[in-house]
Amino acid sequence: MLPKGWKLGFRNKLLVASLLCLLLPASITLYISNSYTEHILRSQVIQNERRSLEQESMYISNLLSNMVLVSNYIQFDPGITLILKENWQRSKLHQPDTAKNVLEFKEVTEKLESVTSMMEKTFVTVLTSDGQYYSNYPYAKLDVGALLLQPWMEKARQQPVFDLYWAGVLDNYIPTVAQTSPQVLTIARNLKLSSNSTYATVIISIAESRISQIFNDNRKGQETLLISPDGTVLASLDKTRLGQPFTLADELTGTADSRFMDYRNEQYLLSSLEIPYGNYRIVSLSPYREAVSQISATHRWSTAVQIVSGAFFLLILVLLVRQFTKPVIRLDSVAARVEQGELGIRSGVRGYDEIGRLGKSFDHMLDRVEKMIEQIKVEQAQKRKAELAMLQSQINPHFLFNILNSIRLRIMMRGDEENAELLFSLSRLLRMTIQQRDEYTTLHDELHIVRSYVELLNFRQADEVTLDTDCTSESLGLKIPRFLLQPVIENAYIHGLRQESGRILIRTWTQDSRLFIAIEDNGRGMDEITLNRLRAEVGSELPEQESMPSSRLAHIGMSNVYERLYLTYGSAFEVTIDSIPGQGTTFLFVLPEEIPDQG
Repeated sequence: MLPKGWKLGFRNKLLVASLLCLLLPASITLYISNSYTEHILRSQVIQNERRSLEQESMYISNLLSNMVLVSNYIQFDPGITLILKENWQRSKLHQPDTAKNVLEFKEVTEKLESVTSMMEKTFVTVLTSDGQYYSNYPYAKLDVGALLLQPWMEKARQQPVFDLYWAGVLDNYIPTVAQTSPQVLTIARNLKLSSNSTYATVIISIAESRISQIFNDNRKGQETLLISPDGTVLASLDKTRLGQPFTLADELTGTADSRFMDYRNEQYLLSSLEIPYGNYRIVSLSPYREAVSQISATHRWSTAVQIVSGAFFLLILVLLVRQFTKPVIRLDSVAARVEQGELGIRSGVRGYDEIGRLGKSFDHMLDRVEKMIEQIKVEQAQKRKAELAMLQSQINPHFLFNILNSIRLRIMMRGDEENAELLFSLSRLLRMTIQQRDEYTTLHDELHIVRSYVELLNFRQADEVTLDTDCTSESLGLKIPRFLLQPVIENAYIHGLRQESGRILIRTWTQDSRLFIAIEDNGRGMDEITLNRLRAEVGSELPEQESMPSSRLAHIGMSNVYERLYLTYGSAFEVTIDSIPGQGTTFLFVLPEEIPDQG
């Protein structure tokens, strides 16, 4: 049950139902659409970021590949290696040749400039074991002593032949170009003799800006980095991050990875792609909100249009429902005033639809009600006159019982005990019939009525019928329908004993929450055909009677007993009839101990 304040009228119920039928599917559809759109957006953002990383990886790989190719060229060029080996030999023998050194320096420098002519901001240095160097920047001064003291240089000189040492991002070691290219990405390779003696070290560097300018951080908050295997930032548009550890390096797994994560109190897309050189990795960190800003704006605009359109149609629906329900509200108002007694009011609702016909029928009904009220007033006046006349002629039942008791006492005073007892039985039977209005009585009281009834029957004939009872104490207090046993006793007296002397035995007991009532006579009994007919008559359904007969004792009949039991207990009772010709008949009633609630 809803609270009183929540009870809605027909119009409001119709509005609520209409709104629910429209808003609920629309909300579910919008929710599913948003969820599906969100999933598509996430997938699209990941794909776009992956394509961007792949393109940037291709450019960076091309730069690093060129660096590796230059180192390979120097290592395997016969002219350069011959000059470097001869220089190493003269240094070992302490036989310097200045003129030859100048010519060799010029030749190597020209080759280095030639191989890097198409490579912007690429610095190649060939450092010999005796402290000399060749480079593609002949006009820039190199501090060899400071270079040799760099920690990374010590690690580079320990690398095996053919192995590249990826030194990462460094402060530019060439002072004259450090201002335009403050940081460089550097690799190194040792050139060794067959005796495993290092005769030169090749150092190749490119400006870090050549890598960072590839990054396309065109979204607010986006950040693209090149990091080393240990998580150090090698290239970034934010120069303050160079050489710093990347805090999310531990989150990166596999050669390619994309995931959404909470970072800086916002959801970010973290994507990474490993490039085939130096185990370096390109990392992109971009706010998801910015990545989908344009698509989200379009989606929000579309959602707003849907909501506004839905609200407009809902307003139209509300107006139409209010218009359609005006006749119903009018009928409700008229019905309320009729309930208060204004029978002269009419709704005036007319139309060709169901409500119009209902309004017309309602007004016609009020017309008939007014006529019927006038007719009832006339009939009530006549009825009151008839009741007054009947009351004046009625005899008080108490007066009748008092007269019977007075007659009984006078007969007893004269010594006629038998007739006095007969009057007592009649008085008790009449009192139970006239005064008792309860539908149910105890088995104990019902047996008293039956005993009085048998005494009156014996008065009508010369041969007496003996009534015996064998009842358990538990059964006497149980309630049964009033006058349940009297029709059975009458049937036994008339049909079983044929109004002759005999014996009727009533036995009652309880078992398994049921009351058993057995009524036995020692009359003539019945043959099989008569017994079956009686069973059929007892179990047959009779038409409902509008009122009980005026006599509560006679002519009720066995079929009426069965019908009363069915109306009281439903199908939870049993009636069994057994008879043996020449020995008598037995009626057995099996009833529930508790009478069901008739509600």
